[in-house]
Amino acid sequence: MKNTLWALLLTLVSFTTTAQVVQNGDFGLIPGIDYEVAGITVSGAQDLDPNVVIMLTNIRVGDNIQFPDPKISDAIRTLWRQQLFENITFSVVNKSGRKVYLDIRLQELPKMSKYFITGVKKSWKDDIREELDLRAGKVVNENLVVMSRNKIQSYFREKGYLNATVDITQERDSSFNNAVILGFRVKPGSRVKIGEIVFVGNESVSDKVLLKAMKNTKMKGKAIFKVSKLRKKEYSEDMRALVAKYNSMGYRDARIIRDTNYRIDEELINIEITLEEGRKYYFGDITFVGNTKYDTPLLRSILKINRGDIYDSQHLNERVSFDPNGNDVASIYLNNGYLFSQVVPIEKNVQNDTIDIEVRIQEGRQATIRKVSITGNERTNDHVIYREVRTRPGDLFSKAMIQRTIRELSQLGYFDQTQIGVNPVPDPQTGTVDLEYTVVEKSTSQLELQGGWGANRVVGTLGLNFNNFSAKNVGNKRAWQPLPTGDGQTINIRAQSNGLYFQSYNASFTEPWLGGKKPNSFTGTIYHNVQSNGVQASDPNRQSLLITGINFGLGQRLKWPDDYFTLYQGLEFRRFNLNNFPTGFLNYNKGISNNVNYKFTLGRNNTDVPIFPTRGSQISFAAELTPPFSLLRDDIDYKSLSSEERFKLVEYHKWKLNADWFAPITSKFVIRTHGEFGYLGSYNKDLGLPPFERFYVGGDGLANFVIDGREIIGLRGYTNNSITPGGGGALY
Repeated sequence: MKNTLWALLLTLVSFTTTAQVVQNGDFGLIPGIDYEVAGITVSGAQDLDPNVVIMLTNIRVGDNIQFPDPKISDAIRTLWRQQLFENITFSVVNKSGRKVYLDIRLQELPKMSKYFITGVKKSWKDDIREELDLRAGKVVNENLVVMSRNKIQSYFREKGYLNATVDITQERDSSFNNAVILGFRVKPGSRVKIGEIVFVGNESVSDKVLLKAMKNTKMKGKAIFKVSKLRKKEYSEDMRALVAKYNSMGYRDARIIRDTNYRIDEELINIEITLEEGRKYYFGDITFVGNTKYDTPLLRSILKINRGDIYDSQHLNERVSFDPNGNDVASIYLNNGYLFSQVVPIEKNVQNDTIDIEVRIQEGRQATIRKVSITGNERTNDHVIYREVRTRPGDLFSKAMIQRTIRELSQLGYFDQTQIGVNPVPDPQTGTVDLEYTVVEKSTSQLELQGGWGANRVVGTLGLNFNNFSAKNVGNKRAWQPLPTGDGQTINIRAQSNGLYFQSYNASFTEPWLGGKKPNSFTGTIYHNVQSNGVQASDPNRQSLLITGINFGLGQRLKWPDDYFTLYQGLEFRRFNLNNFPTGFLNYNKGISNNVNYKFTLGRNNTDVPIFPTRGSQISFAAELTPPFSLLRDDIDYKSLSSEERFKLVEYHKWKLNADWFAPITSKFVIRTHGEFGYLGSYNKDLGLPPFERFYVGGDGLANFVIDGREIIGLRGYTNNSITPGGGGALY
């Protein structure tokens, strides 16, 4: 009997000391004899299905086993790999002839009831909790402990705390059966910064150039906008950036042999990067093969790479297929229906420092658009989107038209511009392609409500901005959810009050597709503004300016010179009612002035997105003209008239030019170049310029309750209205 027990125990010693086979009682088990398993029970498993445990052992009732037997060792290993138990015991609990009854006794690992983190600030605790992603009831095994420690240390390594330590404790929770409370006691230590980055082997490229190529890994004291710290992910990106920099300078074979970092002290490390530059290469002969649609001179002019240029494979690929502006060789095919075309540059021959390139072209057949569909528009009606789509069924496939469609959908302002996409589904057998545009709608309507009490008056604003409105569904009760939407119309209603000092009321309506067939937008606006010195209307000392107006405008999308051009024309009537109101212009402070004007604006906008554009331009030329009333009546001496009579009918001509250019510098930075010009002129020198419609330059560009028809031109670095004279300027 003793020999039998020793044999069974020795079988398991090599596996673990917490898994064992015993027999309860003297059953006289003989080694080497087959016994039939007559029954299997599981004890000690509180949260596990016994049938699942038995299934995992791969031992079934009716099987033959011996003592010792590899089947039992394998069963214990399988259960152990589940990482759910801290003790596993196989017991022979009964024997009848050559039939044995087994019991699998399990002692489950404790489960976590809760956990706490100490030693770090609250924001870090929140981040660590998100990284750990621990839930109550999770089994606390060695893997959980190790993984949790690694996640916390990795979190701090990314922040530059390379010396962070984590002490993990387990405390029994008496509130639950077999439960523990985990404690993570964190000591971040001091942040480790980079003292020096040393390059070895860079004979042709200077340290300065290489350090600049490393966008994220910076030395202490050398980075203005970057913290000096070693982060694994960003460091790996910088290693790739170093090789890419070499490649762009012609060093096609450049590689990093090794990189090491070593401690200087507890707060500083040095990095040493050993490079192998290799030879500098140049482009040799560039030939095109397979092009029948477009001749070689045209393709060369698009490629813009010549023999003798420094070899740069990334630039080559960009000029062949991946130019962000679409000015590459592949695009000329994709823009003319050749969806199935392939344009691949091959290094045909490498001789000394010269590499010959062969651009292999498989033109394929032209693809026709079979079907165009839209998905994701839950509120916006299909026709509003389809009228902006530039790819129509029956048209040849065009990459440029797809990009233009995405731009036009972004310009609508109804969708998340970062999530507008297209899924082309080509069918090479039929030479057709289906296009599915995907959009994600965003909230477009706004409610602005603010108010307060100060200086014995109520100050407040109420604004309603309904974009993507549907006027035709106003009478449809089902469409009010909460408002009828989907037809792209805009309604703006706004009221603003600063007590007796200032009041403003305006409302406008815009129909972007008047008639529904062409992109002709109609806009109507009505407004009434009041500005005063804050005394009651019945007070003889009251000073006030009332402006009431109405205007109508029609905007058109032009086809010439290209369809990025728009033309806006509008008519406006505006009445100024002055009551002892200081205008800053001679002695004109009382009277009524009427302004009837015609305005047109010719503009071109090809920016990529309406909000925070990264490329493109926005240019507009505008003129605002009143009828030349004074020239129609030569019997009046305007010099002798009072100001009230002279400006009863306001006349002027105003010209403005605005231009913005956007160009990306890097993937995250964009340069904006802006210029504008304005001129206000009169028809009659005896009448002169009106006191209204003048330019005020300087400051933040905000009107700030000034409503006398002036144009505020912002210019940072100067106080408001500080550049022009007190009465406004006629030229800027």
